[in-house]
Amino acid sequence: MKKKKGEPGYLTAQKKRIAVRTVLLFALALAIYLTGYFSTGSNQNLLTIVAVLGCLPASRSAVSLFATLRFHGIGQVDLEQIRAHTKHLPTLCDLAFTTYEKNYEIHHMACLGKTLVGYTSHAGCDTAGCEAHLKSMCVQNGLKGVEIKIFRDLPKYLGRLDTLERLAQENNTEKQESGQDTDREMTERLFSLLCAISL
Repeated sequence: MKKKKGEPGYLTAQKKRIAVRTVLLFALALAIYLTGYFSTGSNQNLLTIVAVLGCLPASRSAVSLFATLRFHGIGQVDLEQIRAHTKHLPTLCDLAFTTYEKNYEIHHMACLGKTLVGYTSHAGCDTAGCEAHLKSMCVQNGLKGVEIKIFRDLPKYLGRLDTLERLAQENNTEKQESGQDTDREMTERLFSLLCAISL
């Protein structure tokens, strides 16, 4: 079953898909070239031009592959620990945000209203830079007032999730009484944006 962006294992599945696509595109270009060469005895034919042009999408796919290879999905041990703390919170996994200056690998994110928290096990991740980038993207897309905090320390992240989890349970009770669910709309908009700007 195809993994969707934001699901655990997405980055691994994406790397495999792009790798297969890249190999097939280069193989197709090579097959076209060899067909022209063996049918005419020379590489000076129309199929050679077609093969060269066929290398363009193959090369583009190879660039995507190299860009994706540097990122790794969330570890199973971390994922199991986090799941125990997010029974009522909407979450995303395996996100990779890229900018001209830096790349940010975020393994898990959870949201409650305008509060967005994330976790990365990547020691070199510039969490402050990632927070600034995501806040900027939110403002550019009309999502103002979003509070964003990225953690590198898993226990601290789990503690923050516990706080949000309690608030989520309280909010669920209030929603049932009032019939309103503004948090859900905000979460959908935030998650849609995060998936759109992630690899």
